[in-house]
Amino acid sequence: SILLSIGASNYAVDFPVHHDVLVQVQYLTLLATMAYSELFVLLVAFAFLSMLDRSYSAETSNFKKCKDVAFCRHHRKLSPQHSTYRILEDSVQLKDKVLHFTIVTALEKHLACQLHGLAHDTLRLQVREKEPVRKRYEATDALSGSPPPTDSRMHMSKSSDGIKLEVGQTVVSLSYSPIMLSVHLDDYEILSLNARGLLEYRTGQLRSEASKASVRSGDWEEKFKTFNDSKPHGPMSVGMDIAFHQAKQVYGVPEHADSFALKPTMSSRRVLRDPFRLYNLDVFQYEVDTNVALYGSIPFMIGHSGQFTSGVFWNNAAETWVDVDTSPAGNQIDTHWFSETGIIDVFLLLGPSPTDVFSQYAMLTGYTPLPPMFAISYHQSRWNYNDEEDVSNVVAGFDEDDFPVDVIWLDIEHTTEKKYLTWDKERFPVPERMQDQLWSGHRRMVVIIDPHIKREEGYHVHDEATELGHYIKTANGSAYQGYCWSGQSSWIDFLSPAARKWWSGKFTLDNFKGSTLSLFGWNDMNEPSVFDGPEISMHKDAVHHDDWEHRDVHNIYGFYQHEATVDGITQRTNSEKRPFVLSRAFFAGSQRFGPVWTGDNTANWDHLRMSVPMLLSLGVTGLSFSGADVGGFFADPDMELLVRWYQAGAFQPFFRAHAHVDSRRREPHILHEEVRSLIRTAVTHRYALLPYWYTAFRQSTKSGVPVMRPLWVEFPREEATFAIDDQFMIGKDLLVKPITRPGVRSVYVHLPGKYQLWYNYFDLSSHKGGKDIQLQVDISTIPAFQRAGSIVATKQRVRRSSVAMLQDPITLRIALDGKLRASGELYIDDGETYKYQKGEFIHRRFSFNGNKLSSKCADTAGTFKVMSWVEQIYVIGLKREPSTATLSYKKKKVSLSVSWLQEQRTAVIRKPDINISQDFTLVLT
Repeated sequence: SILLSIGASNYAVDFPVHHDVLVQVQYLTLLATMAYSELFVLLVAFAFLSMLDRSYSAETSNFKKCKDVAFCRHHRKLSPQHSTYRILEDSVQLKDKVLHFTIVTALEKHLACQLHGLAHDTLRLQVREKEPVRKRYEATDALSGSPPPTDSRMHMSKSSDGIKLEVGQTVVSLSYSPIMLSVHLDDYEILSLNARGLLEYRTGQLRSEASKASVRSGDWEEKFKTFNDSKPHGPMSVGMDIAFHQAKQVYGVPEHADSFALKPTMSSRRVLRDPFRLYNLDVFQYEVDTNVALYGSIPFMIGHSGQFTSGVFWNNAAETWVDVDTSPAGNQIDTHWFSETGIIDVFLLLGPSPTDVFSQYAMLTGYTPLPPMFAISYHQSRWNYNDEEDVSNVVAGFDEDDFPVDVIWLDIEHTTEKKYLTWDKERFPVPERMQDQLWSGHRRMVVIIDPHIKREEGYHVHDEATELGHYIKTANGSAYQGYCWSGQSSWIDFLSPAARKWWSGKFTLDNFKGSTLSLFGWNDMNEPSVFDGPEISMHKDAVHHDDWEHRDVHNIYGFYQHEATVDGITQRTNSEKRPFVLSRAFFAGSQRFGPVWTGDNTANWDHLRMSVPMLLSLGVTGLSFSGADVGGFFADPDMELLVRWYQAGAFQPFFRAHAHVDSRRREPHILHEEVRSLIRTAVTHRYALLPYWYTAFRQSTKSGVPVMRPLWVEFPREEATFAIDDQFMIGKDLLVKPITRPGVRSVYVHLPGKYQLWYNYFDLSSHKGGKDIQLQVDISTIPAFQRAGSIVATKQRVRRSSVAMLQDPITLRIALDGKLRASGELYIDDGETYKYQKGEFIHRRFSFNGNKLSSKCADTAGTFKVMSWVEQIYVIGLKREPSTATLSYKKKKVSLSVSWLQEQRTAVIRKPDINISQDFTLVLT
């Protein structure tokens, strides 16, 4: 207590119970340095010893619950069906495919409303104050551009109670008082807004004008622990209830370590638990099975049933909470959305299929760009590799063990005193040589670049940011300061276009000394994390560019750093090569920039289990390129857990092993031979399937459908799949159920599709769908299945990196359905540049029917020279053994031998030796 009182009283900081022993010791050491007191140093040492006995755990008291947040309490206490808001009948008009009308609030304030008819069965409702006391932030940059208007004719008809608006097959009903907006598609009600009368728009006001009766606790000032949040503009929260009709489950609104299907927070308006909170926070070693806010926020929710899929995108960058209330009848789910500031800007995505909703959301916020091939390969990371020799030894270990790896990562210790965009000259004296040596083995490097900048004169980034005014400010106009890894720090104001442009320029080879074109980026701590700030984050009354308070823009801050870093990495090659930047914080639209991961997880079975629903939630809300730290960041996994985590990670989009500085070294090549062999097998499965992964990513860039997807996306009518979140599909043809519990001898796998056939990916045994099957397993088993009727391309010659595999031959796995048919696709380009956008690619379509395999060009706009040829063809599920195979191409015919696997009913044709870019047929007789 003495230690804390000294820190708080003498240095005006609130001691953060944060992260782990190392972080706290660093913080205490900073205080000790300031104190120059022997007594203080002794107290620091005593505190350090006391912390050694603490196990790793998230300190949940550091983070707010709804009861701690004034606007959350206010909106939750609103009484349904008691709203006095009304629409002025004579304000309603339809102009240029936008319905305009005015709402009058309980305080007789006027709200200007616009209902836009958009392309692809999408609607947009915007509600703003007509005469705002203070401007409100609108998160327009979350959108990929101006949403296109509908092509359909819009027709409005009025009555005394309201209006009916027809937009193609969509019918919108809007009643004047009480206000309710209902959306029907094909005579079915899909979504309704304000059916419970919870619309609330708290208009800003001057404190001198506020009546005592209207002021509630927390309206003008709010306290949490020792932190005071001044609110000079008073209460400005907005909220509305939205009902998903026909929905059995709802999904999305990440990031939370909870089930994929969202659990109700209320039941018939009875409170069950806190709402889902969307507020980007640095919650180290977070708890699982809870809806506590984590590192990123995407205010997008999907409702699904066997008949309809719909979506709601609440485009607001401020702190947001969402209640979920299930209907006793089970055919409707009520939600209640409320944000601290901003406008109401809500998009209604009417589906009606899952793929329609993904496409509609991608139309609004953008598609995932095609990543470079190395990005979807295996990454090896640790906090930290000690020096250049350590990096060299790690890479040599991979090579000596014939173990593929594409990227080596460096954490904060590679810098000089945590000054980003610098190198520690003793540990990494010649970083260009180190990167060149990696590149000679076709490998890349990634380094961390956080948004907090050490306040030290002579450090070029700090000096420039200070001179140019690129730091976030306090309310009194000085540079905002706090503590993070760099010690006393300030934060770049990425809300400023000028600051973003300046930041992007720091990544040129001239400005980032010691960097090469094979070096890429990692944005961590960009929620932003502030060790001595409220909730280990930034004070809400900090001021950004254009006088926005941090409360207005908190959730989009990391989005802007991610964008600026990606722009910098892209510009250094004159936009010729694709960038790679990983970000921990994210918002809607972050998929346009690069991958994210699930943050500081822990080496235990619960966190391995939770990685699947968390990644599924990210995928269905646009962030298809995501992953979890393999092995767990904190603590030390036992060998069974480590093996199982590699087996799971090998079948997830972003595949990176990462570990805490205090954990034992666990690079695969230093492990016991049995464990090393099991991990090598898992990783080589990933590399063998890279052609399939790359094709799936290419398809996602066109469709918006996530690469890693829930079963119900492919089997939307099968209700048994709606709540499954321990297995998933990769693309449309591979199903995987990672083993996420210890000591497992058998698992049950749900194989969807009553008339669907499945093949075990490894032993080729066949199984009927529409039911659960029991599978006997051991430590080497990865439950994975190929969908009958599919053709999957693989590369079986796994080398040291994906670049080394570029010209390697292709093996086709043809899994026949009950009618002995199958189809599939393969996409190939150089895996690195943007030349594919200029037509340098190959897109092949394979089909098998009537004992004949055909390969044809799927896109005549593409041409690309490649040496890869077809090396093997497996035809799985034949009724009888074929005797010969005849290959035909360019008016040539070649007879090939056929091997037969009787138990698997599989024919194997080896060495057709046909270039993968050529048209050909292969007939079995």
